[in-house]
Amino acid sequence: MPPISTDRNGNYGPPLVSQKYSPLANIQLTPADQNYCSALLTNRRNLLIAQNIFPQQPLILTAPSWPAIIAAEAGHDPPLVVISSNRAQWILSGINAANSQLASLGLATFANASDLNALTAQASQAVSPPIYCPTRIGPAPNRNVYIVVHTLEYIFYKNTLRGTGITVIGWSFRAARPFPAMGLLAGFGASRFAAIQFCKTLRTAAPGGAPPWNFAWLFDDNVVALTNFAGYVAVEAAMAPNAVCAGFQGGTSALSFIANRTWARAGLGGAAPALPPLTPGGGILQQAVLWNIAYLSSNQMNISPIFVTSGEDVSIGNYFNTQPIPYRYYGGITVRKEDPTIMDGSPGAQSVTAARNAYAAFFANAESAGPAAPPPLLPPPVQVQPQQAGDGGVQTLSNFVNNCVLPNAPAMNPLNPVKRDVARSQGVEQIACHAMGSLGNIITSLVRTQTFQLAGVNVILRNQP
Repeated sequence: MPPISTDRNGNYGPPLVSQKYSPLANIQLTPADQNYCSALLTNRRNLLIAQNIFPQQPLILTAPSWPAIIAAEAGHDPPLVVISSNRAQWILSGINAANSQLASLGLATFANASDLNALTAQASQAVSPPIYCPTRIGPAPNRNVYIVVHTLEYIFYKNTLRGTGITVIGWSFRAARPFPAMGLLAGFGASRFAAIQFCKTLRTAAPGGAPPWNFAWLFDDNVVALTNFAGYVAVEAAMAPNAVCAGFQGGTSALSFIANRTWARAGLGGAAPALPPLTPGGGILQQAVLWNIAYLSSNQMNISPIFVTSGEDVSIGNYFNTQPIPYRYYGGITVRKEDPTIMDGSPGAQSVTAARNAYAAFFANAESAGPAAPPPLLPPPVQVQPQQAGDGGVQTLSNFVNNCVLPNAPAMNPLNPVKRDVARSQGVEQIACHAMGSLGNIITSLVRTQTFQLAGVNVILRNQP
């Protein structure tokens, strides 16, 4: 196969979301790359299968009491489900900040999710309450809040957030035997797969299987506001049975507490009277999404765990675009996130980070090994043709990242082996995402189906008070 033409991203690294996961720029693909790009996805899938990890191992979902949370969903609106790691103490600080604010205002709850009183910090707080804080749902809340974390962090989160009105759910895939070198499955894709699978399971767990709702909200844990937001009910009411989700314009970076406080005090937000027009062509489904759980369930669809370090959101959005599968996208509603000032650093959080980094290394090493098999078999090593002067000729993606991309992105610490593994993994995920959205046919129909229609994963429910 001919090498993939690409440049290095001269802005690779934080703080911008559009840059920190993208070591490459100007990726050029043609229909001739179909088998090779399809094999990138097939290879990762086969690596997990060969290690007896996914989909063979059951997903274990841990709750303080499954009977209690199943009963609590009866008659309720779609829940708010938060995907989190290493931020239990920051979340608690935000909830305490909300309580202090309410006390200073003499209120029991905020008016709705867009009530700017929640963010003006009149009681000298130093953290913004996250949007999913129970007191920010409204004066008569009729929806539950869940935080989904890896089981390694379950106890810490549960103890930290006890009494806040938020239920912690732990997830993990049963460890394969023999125990794989990289440990328990982790990564961006796996955590979002688990969160959606939790929603699917909860939706049909009521006695008699009568679903209390068809939708569920998924939030990143540091979302503090949605601008121009008409409310949860308005977005839910506008959904159609055949629309897979509703998304919004993601924030380009996590803002400081001061920036969010200043914005709120200026009165620049607040509840909108109606939803803005839909954005033609859609957009990236990230940070805050209303998912049609009924649609995902009936079509056996989910976010793919093969995306470890990035691309779990871009890939499935591109998949929807090229199928096509309808979804609603409101570019006029923007997500505001906050840069967390407190990280847990708990043993569980450290183990989750180590596991995610180990999977990045596992995939990156496999994708830089040789020799390459003919398509459509295993594609390593991934070959690229740099376009920028001084970056050399045809070379492996691994060498290109190590020798050209990272030395020109000093914020990423080019000598750190973990940074190298993550960047190499992100490079492959970036190519795969681009292929998923390029011309509609760079990824074969079979591989698209195998990547996102993920049936056959068993779920085990476990109680751990």
